[in-house]
Amino acid sequence: MRISLCVICGNEAGIIERFLDSFSGAFDELSLVRAIGTTEPDATVELADAWCVRNGKDFVFAEYKNEHDGLPHVDNFGAARNLAFSGGTGDWLFWADCDDMLDDAAKLRAVLGDAKSDLLRFPYDVVGTNKRPMRERAIRRDLFTSGRGRWQFAVHENLRVAVGVTIGDASEPVWIHQPKIVAQTNRARNKAILSRTLAHTSANYFYVHQEWFCEGNKRNAERFGRLALEFPDLEPSFRYETNLNLCRLASDPDDALRHGLAAHGVFPWCREALAMIALTFIDRNDAERALFYARRLDATPIPAPEMRPWTHEPKWYGWAGNDLLARCLRIAGKHDEAVSVQRRGGKPVISLLHATRGRPAQAAHTRNQWLNLASEPEKIHHIMAVDADDAPSLRLAKQFEHVVCAGTQSCVAAWNMAADHAIGDLFVQLSDDWIPVPGWDAKLLAELGGDTSQEAVVAISDGHRTDDLLCMAICTRARWEKQGRELFSPEYESVFSDNEFSHRAWRDGVVIDARKRIEFVHLHPAFNSAPNDPTYVHTNSSARYRNGKATFLRRNPDANKSWST
Repeated sequence: MRISLCVICGNEAGIIERFLDSFSGAFDELSLVRAIGTTEPDATVELADAWCVRNGKDFVFAEYKNEHDGLPHVDNFGAARNLAFSGGTGDWLFWADCDDMLDDAAKLRAVLGDAKSDLLRFPYDVVGTNKRPMRERAIRRDLFTSGRGRWQFAVHENLRVAVGVTIGDASEPVWIHQPKIVAQTNRARNKAILSRTLAHTSANYFYVHQEWFCEGNKRNAERFGRLALEFPDLEPSFRYETNLNLCRLASDPDDALRHGLAAHGVFPWCREALAMIALTFIDRNDAERALFYARRLDATPIPAPEMRPWTHEPKWYGWAGNDLLARCLRIAGKHDEAVSVQRRGGKPVISLLHATRGRPAQAAHTRNQWLNLASEPEKIHHIMAVDADDAPSLRLAKQFEHVVCAGTQSCVAAWNMAADHAIGDLFVQLSDDWIPVPGWDAKLLAELGGDTSQEAVVAISDGHRTDDLLCMAICTRARWEKQGRELFSPEYESVFSDNEFSHRAWRDGVVIDARKRIEFVHLHPAFNSAPNDPTYVHTNSSARYRNGKATFLRRNPDANKSWST
């Protein structure tokens, strides 16, 4: 059995060899089509050719020429992918993008060898989105050459096949999307392509809506979303996703509810719409109806693969569904049941100690990001710590596990109180301005060798600091207990608490230095354009610096001068 990997490439010199290494065990021939419009080519093709020579793979190359002049990128992905497939000579033709990885290349060869279907779909893990849609990936070559299978659409191309063609789904291997940070560039490109092909195409109106939605342009996303919904032939999955997006975008609660219910009407056996409806009722402060729809969500089983939209979100059938039900139970005053639902995944391993003040929207967004980007969010215990005099944050915190500080306006007191209520074995100090990497929890646990029972502190990078100050306190429960069951000394209010934490951790030899391996983004005014809001101003006041420094020097006479600057 001969297998051809059919690829469209741009200028991908930086990642083409990594890509080919990942897929190496799955193919015998590379059919590469360069599609770069008017852009000057880089060394991608030469690197791919040399890689194939070194690895004993056949190499076929073609250049896609745009139908439209002047575009510095491909103008029709469907046409370019058809060209790549036309160059393949294997019994099976399959595709991937240059920023994809394959979790088990040898498994793909085995699956294709045993296949009974003419076309196979495989899971596509888009890192950081909690989505794993099934994508058409492999097709028998005779099906393609006979014209019974062809790629359609200039953007977000689909493999359309003739009636009677058998289609199968394989659960493995999994394609893993590891994109470069060019999302905004890609959206501008997609919109330029779609602008030339919009007329009378409901799918293209959906894709334009989706591009604007992902870019965060509310006005244009709503405009094109409403236009897409006017097409009676809009594919149900597209109608479902458009209504979900418009529900998320709506400023008016009634409009949001209308779109949520419309989505539910398209796929009543799916949970995504039920989640949006429950969240809408949370926003409306309607605890009774929010809980009603959360319970309906909880009672809705995962649909069969053929009944799922392509936007199927597995998280709503696992940790996120449990989390939403627990939130609604708390709002309704059913706290014991909320805890029981929250613990369906077993005892958490990591506790996120989230101190927040005056930023309820940002705090909620931060919580979502950390859970969405975790490898095992069901093993994460998030606890929010708010001040008693911060009414907006208190209203938010009532949905979640939380503690209330007695109006001290001290983030140190908040983190310590959260730690007192934590149940995980690894503590992570969190504030509203941190963004983790995908799989952050697995990365931290890997640094510990999977053993959270020992006294340890993990040092990560924020991409800015080059000194030994630990920019985020990450420690095992054993280290917290050794510190007197305190994350930071209560003698501090904010600044210099981290100096002491760092100095003593390095002094005691318990630091695992992962700064070259793990980097989280810190959106702090000192490093970037993040707003210097009242919380930052209060936390970093001159008085707190003076008091913090004096406290540090008094408590740590063995520290050298570098720690007190």
